[in-house]
Amino acid sequence: MSHTCAALSTAAGKAGVSVIRISGDDAFSISDKVFRCADGKALSEQPARKAVFGGFYGHDGVKIDSGLTVCFHKPSSYTGENTVEMSCHGSPVGVGLILGALFAAGAKPALPGEFTKRAFVNGKLDLTQAEAVADLLDAENASQLRLFTAQLDGGLGSRIKKVSDGIEQLLASVYAYIDYPDEDMSDLTDDQMKEEILGFRAELEKLTESYASGVAITCGVKTVIAGAPNTGKSTFFNLLAGYDRAIVTDIAGTTRDVITESVTVGAVKLLISDTAGIHDTDDVVEKIGVSRSEKALEECELLIALFDGSADFADNDRNFISKISVYAKNRNVICVINKSDISDADSIQKIKEYLNMAGFTNILSVFAKSGDGKDEFEKAVLKLYPASCENEMSSGAILTNARQYAAVTSAVSHLDDALFALDTLTRDMAGLDLEEALGALNEADGRQGSEQGGNTIFSRFCVGK
Repeated sequence: MSHTCAALSTAAGKAGVSVIRISGDDAFSISDKVFRCADGKALSEQPARKAVFGGFYGHDGVKIDSGLTVCFHKPSSYTGENTVEMSCHGSPVGVGLILGALFAAGAKPALPGEFTKRAFVNGKLDLTQAEAVADLLDAENASQLRLFTAQLDGGLGSRIKKVSDGIEQLLASVYAYIDYPDEDMSDLTDDQMKEEILGFRAELEKLTESYASGVAITCGVKTVIAGAPNTGKSTFFNLLAGYDRAIVTDIAGTTRDVITESVTVGAVKLLISDTAGIHDTDDVVEKIGVSRSEKALEECELLIALFDGSADFADNDRNFISKISVYAKNRNVICVINKSDISDADSIQKIKEYLNMAGFTNILSVFAKSGDGKDEFEKAVLKLYPASCENEMSSGAILTNARQYAAVTSAVSHLDDALFALDTLTRDMAGLDLEEALGALNEADGRQGSEQGGNTIFSRFCVGK
């Protein structure tokens, strides 16, 4: 990128300190027109990575502020370009005047994500690391922060690159076979090639399996608490939310609408909706509530089916089990028997028997009012999303968005084609499939991909990052 850009890198508004970043070939000369070092030296003469005191001046020569400036010489900077970071008092007026002076001196306003895009273009970050930068800024809890920090350190990119490097080495053997068919240049038999491809496939397949957990950690899982009226859905919802979010009474049908709250369980974010009791009713308002509950069921990814263990097993329960059996085919289900402290053992056993007959085995008991059983519920959630465990989180080797998932699954598909080609066609045809697999992985980490796709990724960044 030819031009030099500048932007506020800290949050806009009043603050103790604000940081302005300038990056590009002319970063030092442009900054010299705005910042005067107290020692009289030019910024290009200052030691790299050393804070220098001085004053900020407008294009009219009037002093705006005093502060510190640090120079980073290419390629040893975040962007890989000459970079200057100016720290001034966090006055919105002062920041505006300094930026105005920089623009008057020749800098252009940075676009959203432009600094990180330059880091990517200059080879300082791969695309998975660049995405981690944006995700890190949006982190909502410590678990997300740990994951994105590990990805920024190259955890995911390194795992993808390891497979890419292996495929490249295998392709070298294929090319040798193609170029010198009579010289027996290849050092691998077809069976040995199959073994290596199967190893690559297993590694990538394991990576794709992390996607559900990655999305659960980053975007959240659409979760619905559903059940017959007065089973304790709102009480359980409040338990998970950590406060009295939903109204709770002993009157059946108190909940008439869908209420949603974001809850973190371990590293997993649940977007939990409390719903109206699902049952047949002639009440007009209740009918609307039941209809909205059923719509929420259709759209959810995790269903928490709640039952009242203290009541006799009735037609409402049978009808509810029949209903959720339809929804359970394409989503995770946790069956929760509530009011365990006042439940009859026979009643609980009967509910479990009906659930088992319907194919439900993930069953646990809680007492939502006291909180008993919450730990078991959280364990059940984390079991459904195993990549959210501490080891996977600390490595950062988890797929966290659809772009990464699509690229890796495409690579797996091409590896399958390569195996088929080795069995039924020729080694050189297998080589073409391996090239396609390598191309898909290069798209995953950004070594290959469309400019439009890259622009889409960086456009969601904030200005100044």
